[in-house]
Amino acid sequence: MEMPQKKRTKDKIMTSAWKLFLSQGYEETTISQIIDASATSRSAFYHHFHGKDDLLFTIAYVYDIGYDAWYAKCDPAQHAIDKLILFNQFVMTNLENSPYADLYPSIYGLQVMTSSSRHILNQDRRYYKILRSLIKEGQENHEIDSTHSYAELTDVIANMQIGLAYSWCLQQHRFSLVDHGERLLKPFLETLRIEKTK
Repeated sequence: MEMPQKKRTKDKIMTSAWKLFLSQGYEETTISQIIDASATSRSAFYHHFHGKDDLLFTIAYVYDIGYDAWYAKCDPAQHAIDKLILFNQFVMTNLENSPYADLYPSIYGLQVMTSSSRHILNQDRRYYKILRSLIKEGQENHEIDSTHSYAELTDVIANMQIGLAYSWCLQQHRFSLVDHGERLLKPFLETLRIEKTK
């Protein structure tokens, strides 16, 4: 099925912007350059985006494609806590090895200051939906402690991951995000584990 014209235009603008951000940096990239590179118009640009920062924030959704692929291959027989540990590893690995890692300081800084949508916290992202699903399923199967709701636990885990990534940026990638993420999140996740009785 052919992609609608509006979606094609939006995707062209996003893809062109991301390439420019990578090749010459966020600050050095202008809206005019993005419009030229995407072969679109200024009116088309502003129909889809409020400004350059909106385009930077959409990078968050790139990761969701990878999360969907991971979730599709997830072993349904595996204990819910083990799934969460693996998901945390996958998230941290994607963040650490991303070609967009140098853009994180701009993303985090502008997301703090923006008065528009904070895409990192968008609960409709696939990241949040997968995390909620893993926790909810684990609680329903009596594999995860139910003292707190699955929504509360989703917020706690997401905030821990965001905090780790932010700290990693502040310290200019001086440590392994994957190793640090496992060292800090795995013990917490293990406190939620309920072993099934046979």
